[in-house]
Amino acid sequence: MRPLVIAFLLGSLAVAITLFTAGFVLGIVAQNGGWSSFRIAAGPLVFFTFERTSRLTSTAFGSGLPLAAVAGGVLNALGAGFLRGRRGY
Repeated sequence: MRPLVIAFLLGSLAVAITLFTAGFVLGIVAQNGGWSSFRIAAGPLVFFTFERTSRLTSTAFGSGLPLAAVAGGVLNALGAGFLRGRRGY
C-alpha cells in the first residue's frame, strides 16, 4: 500500500509542477505576444485564464489545476499498481 501512496504523491506533484510551469510560460508568451483574452477550460472547470484590458493584463490559475494534479497522481498510482502486480512483488 505504501508504494501506491508514494506513487500517488509523486505523480500529483509532478503534474502540478508541470501545469503551473506551463501556465507561467503561457502567460509570459501571451503577454509578450500581445494576445487577446482567453481561458483554458473543460466545461465549467477552468485551468488557466489570461485577461487583457486597456489598463491591465492578468493571469490566473483556476480550480482545475489541483484536480488535474490529483488525476495525474491517481493515474501514476494505477500504473505503479499494475506494474507491481505484473512483477509479483
